[in-house]
Amino acid sequence: MSRPFLICFILFFNVSLLAQECKVLRVGGAPGWYPVSYVDEGTNKPKGIAYDFAKVIGKKLNLEVKVYASYPWKRMLKYVKIGKLDLVTALYWTREREKIYSYTEPYLVNEARVFVLKSKKFKLEKYEDLIGLRGHTPFGGTYGDKFDSFAKTNLNLTHASTKKQHVLLLMKERVDYFILDFQDGMIYLKQNGLENKIIALDYPISTTGVHFAFSKQSPCLKLLDSINQIIIDSKSDGTLDSIIHKYTK
Repeated sequence: MSRPFLICFILFFNVSLLAQECKVLRVGGAPGWYPVSYVDEGTNKPKGIAYDFAKVIGKKLNLEVKVYASYPWKRMLKYVKIGKLDLVTALYWTREREKIYSYTEPYLVNEARVFVLKSKKFKLEKYEDLIGLRGHTPFGGTYGDKFDSFAKTNLNLTHASTKKQHVLLLMKERVDYFILDFQDGMIYLKQNGLENKIIALDYPISTTGVHFAFSKQSPCLKLLDSINQIIIDSKSDGTLDSIIHKYTK
């Protein structure tokens, strides 16, 4: 393909994208990330801070919001990448992901912790204290560039797609710890009567902003600046605090 033709093609593609109307905001998220985005077991409906806030944004922009909450995490990310969905409702920033998605301002901050058997508690003050131990993390998850880079070269980590698998492996002592978002992990332990058997260590693996992340193929991408302003306003006027309090009180 000649360079002039390639430039014309790119310009045509961009103009065509902008010309499309953003009539519906198709959003996806993790099916079991409490209290951020999850599917309620009783009603089988999507719930969580991220989905509620996405609907607030849709209302302010006069857009219908359609939630797709049951896709496996990696498949959902692929659908956003190719434009089958418009955005991920909750995603951490990494350099690699920024090549694929267009991020909004963060609207939430999450802390990731190491969970261990209460009877096998160990001292954790730095990443290096995990060297030589067997760990477990969510399949397809990330905890920021700093930890991910360290873990890739220094830690013995395997992965699972459910919190139940994390807990079973820990209880059988096939791993020494697992890593989850703090609130997500604590809610799961409480729901299953495990809060006295499994504890979270005090040292945070990461403290990370949670963002909406747009598909670069979405016609709704042109709303990025407007959504950023809504996020800023919602932080100052109490809208976000009200949503968060609903799920964390």
